[in-house]
Amino acid sequence: MGKVAAHSPADLDARIKRIYDHLYANASVRTPAGIAAEVGKLIRTAAFMEGGAGVFPAFTMAPDVRSGLLKGEAAVTRRFASDLRNRFAEMKAEWKLYNDAPLLLSDADIAWCCAQLEGVTVSAGNRDVFGDAVEIFRTSWAKQSSGQFFTDSRVTHLAMILLQFDPFAGDDLVDICCGTGGFLLAGVDYISQLAEKRFPTEKREQSVADIALRLLRGQEIDPEICEIANASLACRLGHPTARLVQRGDSLLPSSFTMASENVLIEGTHRCAASNPPFGTKITVKSHEILRNYDLAKQGSAHVRPRAPDILLLERNIRMLKPGEGRLAIVLPYQILSGPQTRYIREWLLQRTHIEAVVDLPAETFQPHTGTKTSLLVVRRRAKPIQNPIVSESGSMLFMSTPKWIGHDRRGHPTYRRDPDGRPTAAVLSDIEDVGRAFEAFTAGSNPTSIHSDSFTIKLAQVSADPDLRLNARYYRERKASTRNGRARGKWKTLRLGDACERIFFPGRFKRNYVEPSDSAVPFLGGSNISELFAQTNKWISKDDPRLPDYIVREGWLLVTRSGTTGIVSSVPPAWDGVAMSEHVIRIVPRLNVISPAWIQAYLRSTVGQRALSRGVFGSVIDEITPAFIADLEVPVPNDKDLFARIVNAVEQAEESRQASIKNLRTAISEIESLLGH
Repeated sequence: MGKVAAHSPADLDARIKRIYDHLYANASVRTPAGIAAEVGKLIRTAAFMEGGAGVFPAFTMAPDVRSGLLKGEAAVTRRFASDLRNRFAEMKAEWKLYNDAPLLLSDADIAWCCAQLEGVTVSAGNRDVFGDAVEIFRTSWAKQSSGQFFTDSRVTHLAMILLQFDPFAGDDLVDICCGTGGFLLAGVDYISQLAEKRFPTEKREQSVADIALRLLRGQEIDPEICEIANASLACRLGHPTARLVQRGDSLLPSSFTMASENVLIEGTHRCAASNPPFGTKITVKSHEILRNYDLAKQGSAHVRPRAPDILLLERNIRMLKPGEGRLAIVLPYQILSGPQTRYIREWLLQRTHIEAVVDLPAETFQPHTGTKTSLLVVRRRAKPIQNPIVSESGSMLFMSTPKWIGHDRRGHPTYRRDPDGRPTAAVLSDIEDVGRAFEAFTAGSNPTSIHSDSFTIKLAQVSADPDLRLNARYYRERKASTRNGRARGKWKTLRLGDACERIFFPGRFKRNYVEPSDSAVPFLGGSNISELFAQTNKWISKDDPRLPDYIVREGWLLVTRSGTTGIVSSVPPAWDGVAMSEHVIRIVPRLNVISPAWIQAYLRSTVGQRALSRGVFGSVIDEITPAFIADLEVPVPNDKDLFARIVNAVEQAEESRQASIKNLRTAISEIESLLGH
């Protein structure tokens, strides 16, 4: 409920934050939960006034009245607050919310808060004022209580669309890693949207509350965060005593059995949404927990320590009703893209239908963490199957790679710009477009016509990849490279691995650096390979037994594999015999198959760079593997003259590069000699 028509998002957010700060410092009710509840009463009363009396906006004041309220003038304040308390009582009686709970704010605080909301229409337009207020209060409380961060509300609302959550069709919604309640709050908002078409205004709020109280449940292990979630939901529903989130450890199977007092029962729920805790530095090591999870075994009888997000992915799927239950879950990019996590994707494909994958913008969880994430939506199978790729190869999956989340990496709001480059009041986000594209997909239309970065693939395309990748960016770039491959001219393709003797990088070892001398060789890193004149203060002794593994040779091609991936270079004669970091992949071409100059030109091209980017995985640090590079298809023209012209151009460039390196070395050596160095 509750919309705004006239004010920019930044302006309205600033007003709500000022209200929170004022009450936190001055009101008799100073807990974040209490503040949220009292401001919620004011906003609901405003919505009631707009709906019943038809006053838009509810808080419309003459300048002298607004000034008097802000200054706390006694007579003006008393009259205004008395009238508002009467309106609040009328709203409670008609909407049947808040039971006998009074409006606890003082007259002065009521007046000050309403003056801040002057001119804001809460029940018309395109913004949910009530929901935004709850989100802002929830953020403030979470930071004060535990320094927590939580899922962006755009993502939680998108999850409801991708789940096709419909309480009127029998769906419930659970979140076993509830945090501060973001997914459940999104569920309430989604119920409210659906209720607009089903209930008259005077019954809508209570109907939404009744449905949410019956069908929404969560669990959270942290007691303080559990309280935040319950307070936020109670405020949103207008039921001060509502407790939809219970405290519990969701890794323990005993939490979800019929024998427990929990209303969350494994295998019974229609919809689940979750953002489990993730991080490479936290692992579950308890054998008593791990032995209950398939994903802790990875094809072995012995369990292995696992990150909690992996175990909670399995736990979430087990919560679903077989054949019907759907899950929307935020996962680190690595789980859907990395070669080491193939076993997870194989397990998923055997037990679920993959319905949607959205690779979220990199800024989604910044500035709190730089971890890249995806929103995965699956439906649990009635029974696991061994080979889903064969039996369902024609199934279509929805995928998307939205660009903007509405804030930058520092957490500051970002706004769209008009054709002249001036910022507008519209938040820069295409997450909402993803939701509309998915709705088009489910209606049988082309999602790309709604959102250019949304598309579909067949499950058979997953089987074509040895790693069973499910990340959307992989398939987006694959589609782009396929389109480019059909471009002008007649082409054949050559698998890069078939044109090379080796594509590899050495294993990491403890480097024993020495002083520069004739008995040592320079050690170059990934940042050096694009430099014309590479300089380093790291040298390795020629007697080091591991040196042969790190030496590169003239004519090899180099590709950075981690951090900044996909930088391409060659090894000029001046670098022959130098040591190179393990963060650089070596490509050793077969000279009798294809010219390395052509391979280099292709990999450096926009098309080649997009092809390389398909193989990038990793949630925090980008990585790419030699196996992926070996599987790249390199287009080669049938026109021999065209091929020779491009190869000759690259070879001339390499000769010029070598000459430049030689001349620079000569000049620098002469200067050092003149200066007595």
